[in-house]
Amino acid sequence: MADLSRQDVTARYPLSLFVPPYVRDHVFQGKVIFPAVEAMIVLARAVKDRHPQAALFHLACASFPRMLEIAPGRDTLDVLVEMEVAADRIRASLLTTVRIKNATMRRTLEHARVTFLQEDDVFQPAADFRTARKLGGACICVPSASIYRELIPFGASYQNVIGDLAVSRSGAFAEVSGGQSPADSLLGSPFTLDAAMHAACVWGQRFAGRVTLPVGFAGRMIVAQTHPGRFYPVRISPAEARGETLLFDVWIFDQEGAVCECIRGLGMRDVTRGDLRPPQWIGEGAWENS
Repeated sequence: MADLSRQDVTARYPLSLFVPPYVRDHVFQGKVIFPAVEAMIVLARAVKDRHPQAALFHLACASFPRMLEIAPGRDTLDVLVEMEVAADRIRASLLTTVRIKNATMRRTLEHARVTFLQEDDVFQPAADFRTARKLGGACICVPSASIYRELIPFGASYQNVIGDLAVSRSGAFAEVSGGQSPADSLLGSPFTLDAAMHAACVWGQRFAGRVTLPVGFAGRMIVAQTHPGRFYPVRISPAEARGETLLFDVWIFDQEGAVCECIRGLGMRDVTRGDLRPPQWIGEGAWENS
């Protein structure tokens, strides 16, 4: 465990954030949005730069309260990273400031927040890969081409569900790619977890009738980093619904069936307040026998 006992409690640091070209494929309602998976890596990198011995692979209490929009033609963003350091954890937030009231005042906006736990005794997630592959109840298979044409119309860099996504009321299972673009993989390839979130989004469109985006998670344990150019089986399981938020547990495996990472309580929510609706075909028969 890193010795953080003598560090300042809270500090903010300015950061000029480079926007990789592939992020231009992450478009939502006509706007380029900096992905939550990339924001976590930015925060992890900032923590590592300030505290080289800090543990980064046990994350908790993540929140993505506001989208970070990237204006056309911009390849850098001026942001702030706020760190609150304690002996057993480092909480980091990604912030921007905007001018208000005729540009005489500034307001701080939070786009991502996550806690990096520094405990020596952390849980080692275990999962039965054979069980994870099996979905209970009536199952449909949604081709990846249909997912990225009609359900999640992101550009090529973010089309990383491979083949068919199997979906039933008990969850979803797919093979996903670690992507092909050169990304910072400090926490593993960002494309792997991003594609797992796509599986949760498809489940929500079929069984809840909502187009949802990630808004946070309770915990994330990275056992082995995923890598670009490789393929990973993924299982998502619905946990519960809290108001407008759907909660999922996520397991990412390697090709031998060992756990690479797990995410507890991934929250997915309709941030458009109903402006976007799933196509009719994905929900047909969704409520039968409910």
